[in-house]
Amino acid sequence: MKDFEFDVTIAFVVYRTPDFLRRALDAVASVAPSVSYEVRIEDNDPLDDGSERVAEEWGARGVAPIHYRKNVKNLGLARALNQAIRDRKGRHVLNLNPDVEVGPGSIEALVDYLERHPDCGIVAPRLHYADGTLQDSCRTFYSLPIFLLRRTFLGKLFPNSSVIREHLMLDWDHEDSRVVDWCIGGALLVRDGAIDDVGGMDERFFLYFEDVDWCYRMHQRGWTVVYHPESRMIHHYQRSSAGWKPSRGLWLHLASTVRFYEKWSFLLYWAKQRSGLFRQIAFFSSDLVAITLAFLLAYSARKWAADLLIKPLFSFELYLRFFVFSLVVALGTFLGLGHYRRRFPPTFLDNFLPVLRALSWTAVLMMASTFLIPTRTLSRIVVLLFLPLAAVFVTMGRTLLSRMVRSVRDRDVGLRRLGVLGSPSAVEDVVARFRSHGRFEMEPVPIPIPQEGEHPSVEVLLRRLANERVQEVLLFEEPGTQVAPLVAALHGAGTPVRLVPALAAVLPIRGELEMFFGIPAIRLGASSTERGADPGKRALDVVFGVLWGLLFAVPFLLFALGRALGRKQVLEHVRLRGRSGLLLSVYRADVGPEGGAWRALMRYYPSWLRVLSGDLSFVGIYPFPEEEWQLLDEGYRAAPPAALPGVLGPWLPKATDLGRQATWNQRYPHEWSGAGDMRIAWNALRGHSPFSGGRS
Repeated sequence: MKDFEFDVTIAFVVYRTPDFLRRALDAVASVAPSVSYEVRIEDNDPLDDGSERVAEEWGARGVAPIHYRKNVKNLGLARALNQAIRDRKGRHVLNLNPDVEVGPGSIEALVDYLERHPDCGIVAPRLHYADGTLQDSCRTFYSLPIFLLRRTFLGKLFPNSSVIREHLMLDWDHEDSRVVDWCIGGALLVRDGAIDDVGGMDERFFLYFEDVDWCYRMHQRGWTVVYHPESRMIHHYQRSSAGWKPSRGLWLHLASTVRFYEKWSFLLYWAKQRSGLFRQIAFFSSDLVAITLAFLLAYSARKWAADLLIKPLFSFELYLRFFVFSLVVALGTFLGLGHYRRRFPPTFLDNFLPVLRALSWTAVLMMASTFLIPTRTLSRIVVLLFLPLAAVFVTMGRTLLSRMVRSVRDRDVGLRRLGVLGSPSAVEDVVARFRSHGRFEMEPVPIPIPQEGEHPSVEVLLRRLANERVQEVLLFEEPGTQVAPLVAALHGAGTPVRLVPALAAVLPIRGELEMFFGIPAIRLGASSTERGADPGKRALDVVFGVLWGLLFAVPFLLFALGRALGRKQVLEHVRLRGRSGLLLSVYRADVGPEGGAWRALMRYYPSWLRVLSGDLSFVGIYPFPEEEWQLLDEGYRAAPPAALPGVLGPWLPKATDLGRQATWNQRYPHEWSGAGDMRIAWNALRGHSPFSGGRS
């Protein structure tokens, strides 16, 4: 149970509005609310200090506690308000736009209504323009006709449409309290319990629709949204998105509209539940086009070189049967290797190696067919040209589609809604992780399950998940959670489930579910990159090691000779923490301070033979020096990853936070891939850190 110091936290989100803010704060001081309150100001303009001066002047008057925060950039209304909500010391939160002036008794009236109506999640005042006329601040939810009349030229053609009148609730005197769909966010008092249950504003909405979405979620969770005219305030309202002429406000409003309907539309929810099927169809079609193009170009190249070759080239019509055969074999190989059951990364190299491996099998089958099938029309040159062309085109198509999907989701559209079910502490931990690390194309929907008292039934949880448009569930196996019937029900509904078992803290990252004498069991295997565990990793290290040894042999000999003639130390012996935390003796050249991939390769060249012998990996975990090892978390030192230390990639440039390097080390053995090592090596040569993803 939270301990609150005040009845209300008055939260202002400001952006270049110091004059409005001064008027709003003076209005709060003049009405002298009888309830205890604090003021929190979130400033979204780091370059303007006008609002900061206003806050300092108002705070110096000692009217009430005031907290000012200048954000490093414009975070948007929802994200900035959520900061104030998380840091609040008041039970209820009154969100006020800086252009709103509270009236006498208005704050008390809102608080009193919440206290008398425990089912009310949000209560909003009656708003007036500066001239005293009524403002249409409560409305019905949007529909397609409403949107067309409000945001296109059709509104000019039908200014008195009944659709708009019903949307703005004009046929009502606004003198009575009433449950409504939503109220504009200029002035909203939100109950503490509703915030805990529903959460704050959705931060995907940079501006506009964040109030509509908040109210919609309140209704979805069983809370009411109420218009309460006994509370009256003045709103100096200027709609920058009004009308349909192009403007920044209009485009922001349209973007938020798309996000709202993408989030809550039942039709789109149905489609997103089947997004895996649509994704498979899209990538299958892309591969079909790419393979067709590759075959056409291979045939065209063979035709162009007809005069240089002895054997004649037959017409393309005679190759159609062979083309169909190659198409079936290539796509069948992709299907058989499970390519369409996974998500493709948005990088060319990560896509290219699996495609090349699959098409190599395709080429073998096609080459064999040229010997086994008695026909004159199969040109082996076409087959040889087809392989690299198909690999490049298929990879380009997959990468382009993946980047298009990533681009859309980077704009917070099409995010996969992840229902997080578990204890309040577990749910909050997951939400905090998303807040800290990013969305990863997902939007967490917190659904905490109380650990004391009556627990919700499976039917209630399923209905809540459907109302929240959840597409996937993260379920914590904890006391009070009906795991077995809930998993069975979700499986029957076709909803994917990620189950976090009670022993999650001690389980390794990688395992697999298998049947053991008819019993489903999780097999906890070893790391894929332990010494000798993965021949692909070993082969890659040998290739890297040989190339490294050949390329740097002469430069290192010249360096060593120069140091010897100058009577300076050439080699220094260091002891590093390597595989499973064991000490590893390594010789390195005294080439000066660390920094830069080429300097690193020269520095650790004396140990290149240890890469070939299997004591080091060219790309592996970061081997902490002894002084850094002692500063690491005790849990990491007790159970470090059983993977070989690396020479390049994670070695340079270093992360400033040792904890991030330790986390990277723990993840690396379980997420290893040949393409990943090649990407890390390439990025290291360009000076990019694998720890931060940024420039060193």
